[in-house]
Amino acid sequence: MTRTLLTVLLLATAVPAIAQPAAQPVRSDPVCLRQRDIYDFQTVPGNRSLIVIDQLRKRYRLNFMGVCYNLQYHLNLGFKTHGVGTLSCVEKGDSVLQRDEVGPNQCIIKSVEYQTPALDKADAEVAAMTKAKKQ
Repeated sequence: MTRTLLTVLLLATAVPAIAQPAAQPVRSDPVCLRQRDIYDFQTVPGNRSLIVIDQLRKRYRLNFMGVCYNLQYHLNLGFKTHGVGTLSCVEKGDSVLQRDEVGPNQCIIKSVEYQTPALDKADAEVAAMTKAKKQ
């Protein structure tokens, strides 16, 4: 009887934790995209930013100092950090490397921030305006 009550009590305390949504990064957390955790990337219209996704599916936005041409045509990119090893965070002044025989092959990072729903919405609006101009 006590074992059953104890099991029910433990399950009842775990239900609120299960019902909560997945943890979102808190704004006060320092942004640290580790080079070794990079999983995927998405280009942003205008070629001034890049969305990078890590292995925990956190999304980061890398803003460049200038226009980084032809990012949308590359299947893989490299990241050059000034820290020691692959545990260092991607920061201001680091580079995104691409194999491009014609143009520049390095884009300098101006800032790193979390990708928010507001930034997603702004990117979608820019993409829609660009698509409308082409038609």
